[in-house]
Amino acid sequence: MEFKTISEFKKKLELGVKLHGINHTHFNGRDKDGVIIFKDLDLGIREVSIKQTNSFALKTTKKDGTVTDSWCGYPKASECVIKDNTLVIYQEDFRSNMSGKIKILTYKPIINE
Repeated sequence: MEFKTISEFKKKLELGVKLHGINHTHFNGRDKDGVIIFKDLDLGIREVSIKQTNSFALKTTKKDGTVTDSWCGYPKASECVIKDNTLVIYQEDFRSNMSGKIKILTYKPIINE
């Protein structure tokens, strides 16, 4: 699965495609001013379980062993960057005294697993 735009990503995403995900906003405490500090959390490789026109879901195994669907809405082109076949989703930085955008999620398709 290769893509260069969010539109291509949406078209090529199919049930069973495996994506490696990274959550860039995993809570990692607060700084001396009380502002949230984030760290990356590797979400592992997960399979697309549902595909809709506005979002998709990935199979996610919980700590108790049950499998559930984790949802992700497709970002607008202005909310993401696509480079080297990798989708990086951004949002406005909601932390106090911060401005600009921060990385939220990264998804990269696993081609040959």
